Amino acid sequence: MAWQRGQGMIGKQAGAARLDPGTRVPLYQQIYVILRTRIEEGALAPGERIGGEMEICEGFGVSRITARRALNELAADGLVVRARGRGTRVADLRPERAARPLRASIDGLLENVDHIGRTTAVRVLDFGYVAAPPDIAQALGLAPGARVQRAVRVRRLGERPMSYLTTFVPEDIGALIEGKDMSRTPLLLLLEEAGVPVAEAQQTIGATVADADVALALDIPAGGPLIEVRRLVRDRDGRAVEHIRILYRPDLYRFEMTMQRVADATGRRWTAEGRPGAGNPSEPAG
Repeated sequence: MAWQRGQGMIGKQAGAARLDPGTRVPLYQQIYVILRTRIEEGALAPGERIGGEMEICEGFGVSRITARRALNELAADGLVVRARGRGTRVADLRPERAARPLRASIDGLLENVDHIGRTTAVRVLDFGYVAAPPDIAQALGLAPGARVQRAVRVRRLGERPMSYLTTFVPEDIGALIEGKDMSRTPLLLLLEEAGVPVAEAQQTIGATVADADVALALDIPAGGPLIEVRRLVRDRDGRAVEHIRILYRPDLYRFEMTMQRVADATGRRWTAEGRPGAGNPSEPAG
């Protein structure tokens, strides 16, 4: 009876989150992430049996070696317990794996930087100067092909990667922060410390899916859903000094807004204007 419940879960997940053999993310890792997500979201309770190697093979259409690797990875991370004759069962989550998602307001930029510094860590994946892609050159008001400083970073919440950040700044602005440690200080703070008078930003929020490189960096299946944030930051003179694209795992990051019901000449509506604490994000701008 317990296995019938687990079998239903395997079949449902195999259909809802199909494996993608065409990406750089190994199949065992894709299965690992799918099952880990189910465990951490509470869809699978501690002590519940999730099936053995053969059931994983049948549910996901993979080899027994792949199924075994996925289950062994879950066991190594303390998410499941494997016992001969008892199958694979969900273990009690370690406290650090039960971290709550970070929350941010829609319009905040730099508040609460101390908090994010204490609760997250950053790893720089790539850094250098490149010819600006056409859309970046246009956004930054640069000539086609102008050189820009490009940085790619991953921010982690506890043991888990939370966001994938790609930033572009004009070459002369980038020179001001050359050699600074982006793994310790958000890029926008480095710009301010270097004397760049940051004044405003335009932000858009949408949704996208993870390509192979992002999936690998964020430990999620290729094609998994992501929150996409794009910001164009300007100085007091209106010059664009930074373009940033942030991809968030939706299970670890969320946006919140406090609104007030008001009435004016156009009728009754919701507004966030003038609300105390409306700009208190848990992540700085980059």
